[in-house]
Amino acid sequence: MNIRQQIHIALILLLFAGLACTIRMPNNMAQYSTPIPPPPPAPPIIQPTSDAIIANSVITAPQVIEPVPLPTSAAAELPEPAAVEQQPYETLLKDLAFVATFSVEDVNRLQAEFYPASNQIPAQYSVDKIQFHFKSRNEMGHWTTIRAEMFIPKVTAPAEFPLFVYGAGTTGIGNLCAPLDEELRGRNWGQYQHHLISYAAQGFITVMPHWQGYDDQTRRHNYFIASLEATTLLDATRAAYEIFNSNVASNIPARPAQAVFYGGYSQGGHGAFAALDVASRYAPEISIRGIVGHATAPSVEALLRERPQLAPYIIYSFQNYYGGDVIDPKDVFLSKWLPTFYDDASTKCVDEAYQYYPENPKMVYDPGFLEALYGGRLAEAFPALNEALAINYVGASPNVEVPIVLFHGAADDIVTPQTHENFVGRLCNSVKNVNYKLYTDVGHFQTRQFSFVDSVTWMRDVYNGQPPESQCAEFFTNQFENN
Repeated sequence: MNIRQQIHIALILLLFAGLACTIRMPNNMAQYSTPIPPPPPAPPIIQPTSDAIIANSVITAPQVIEPVPLPTSAAAELPEPAAVEQQPYETLLKDLAFVATFSVEDVNRLQAEFYPASNQIPAQYSVDKIQFHFKSRNEMGHWTTIRAEMFIPKVTAPAEFPLFVYGAGTTGIGNLCAPLDEELRGRNWGQYQHHLISYAAQGFITVMPHWQGYDDQTRRHNYFIASLEATTLLDATRAAYEIFNSNVASNIPARPAQAVFYGGYSQGGHGAFAALDVASRYAPEISIRGIVGHATAPSVEALLRERPQLAPYIIYSFQNYYGGDVIDPKDVFLSKWLPTFYDDASTKCVDEAYQYYPENPKMVYDPGFLEALYGGRLAEAFPALNEALAINYVGASPNVEVPIVLFHGAADDIVTPQTHENFVGRLCNSVKNVNYKLYTDVGHFQTRQFSFVDSVTWMRDVYNGQPPESQCAEFFTNQFENN
């Protein structure tokens, strides 16, 4: 071998070595990597002042990062991971900052932008907005930092209000799709600020945390993983109480009562029921008074059938969380979607996903998966995925005392009325106090707007010790008469 050949081979080896150094590590192999330097210290806790007004959000845009390749081995054991068991902690609150005050006039103006005229209620209170960060455990049992926003009725004398902790619907799984950033990015994924301010103006302290992953630049949101949704909402609740039980909010007369309502829209409804399912084990000290579901998506399997455009988020998330032995995208999707699958699923926000992926399942799914999904053969053809889907079907809480209300649109084609009806039956079979209302000619995206008055009325009745009588007997009578 001559000198030129030897030099050529050496250069090739150096090139491959350089490429190897650029390969990203899978998300759920990160525990085996060189430790990442800790982030800079969190900003000091700021005591909110009632007369300060900050017009703009204090958050900054997250950096864009490339999607990471996914593993072929399981990331979490089936069935449910141990993260839902109660674990000791000293404090969950990391920091808070006062953001803005919304006057009664501001609230009424925002209501007019979001609700139809028939579903607006004049604001009873001005509202203070606070942003805080808290910690919760991820699927590996490690602490992770999560951002949340809180809206507080503004009063001049001490007063208690029920806590309404809310879960956002689908916005995407990438960092740039974080629901609390929708106004910053000029997007409309749910107008959650409008929604939560309107409840605060009626006498509820409202809290909405991000789902896990949005505030971590090295990860993606683990979409529809019930245990993580549950612990996120429960730890956000604990952190909210910490704010008022410490001296950092001593100049805010409002205080949360020992009464918590969990609610959510679509995926957020799934999270609210997930919180109820594990609360007695994970956070038994929380007094849950009711669950409010707006267009709730309880079954991930049903969502795969009814809205194929969201399937890439689901499959990405389940493979990332449970591992490639549970499901692989090449077994689910047509080949045309595979070359850019990870990039598309992890970066396209929900409004982009609806435009990018076809609604027709035959244009999305591989024929084998299509037949198994719509032919009731998932358990036979994809047993591991079927088990994971079953684990994440919410509504199996042992607590039969907490009243539940479900608001749904009769024209919903994302979570169909049939899926809603099946879920009502599942809840009623558990001897739960269930109320429900189906709104004629209302679709998935309008359910919150048309159920605002009903939601406020229901929560007030429950909080005042007058919960409506369960409609389960009526439901079963209708089922019998229609069959």
